Amino acid sequence: MEAFINFSAQTKGRDKLFRTVQYGSIFLRAVLGSMNADVVGKMKKLESQVSMTRKLMRFGNSLNSVDAARRASKLQDELLRVLLTASHTNRSIFLLFDHLVWLGRAGVLQTDVDKWNWISLRFWFLSTVLSLLRDLYGIQKALQIKHKHLSYPNGIGTIDNQLHLEAKVRQESLRRILVENLPLCIDTSKNVCDMVVQMTRLKLIDVSDGWVGFCGVVASILGILVIADPTLKLTPS
Repeated sequence: MEAFINFSAQTKGRDKLFRTVQYGSIFLRAVLGSMNADVVGKMKKLESQVSMTRKLMRFGNSLNSVDAARRASKLQDELLRVLLTASHTNRSIFLLFDHLVWLGRAGVLQTDVDKWNWISLRFWFLSTVLSLLRDLYGIQKALQIKHKHLSYPNGIGTIDNQLHLEAKVRQESLRRILVENLPLCIDTSKNVCDMVVQMTRLKLIDVSDGWVGFCGVVASILGILVIADPTLKLTPS
């Protein structure tokens, strides 16, 4: 109970819990909507209310992303520095426009909510793409280190057999890397799930609400795990 209280006391922790509820309502709406029309209305209302609450809770977080970009710009690894600085910068712009969306929906400002929402989604998507590239870079570096210590048996037959063996060894190496490096595995999985949600909202792919809700819930739960156990956080990130 104490662990949950400490978790929920954090703004990020509450946001992830609300996000789980938000995408869980989308998933339930898709699964149960055909059986009970009343569920659809309730889930839509819940999703809308939670979404507005999350936007309010994120108010001012654009400055946190600016600070994260500043810290990332000092990393020694050149590619990591570029990817993470760009990712945090895009996230700060996404949050800035997200603030405008909340102000518009709350009636504080007279603004084109749909326009700013569309723009903010694009920056959120770009931020996630850059984060995923950072994950792939981390996987590539880990594979290079592992391959230095790999040895292939001699006299294994044809070139095709040799290529097949090398492919199997690389596949096993990748599996071991993801199993042994949980922070990298979690961050990669979370970014992939977020990209499914974002690409659907941007109409880049056609995915059902059920899958959007499922991917959103998975990404939220993975985010909860990272906040609950800081050792699962990928660094630098």
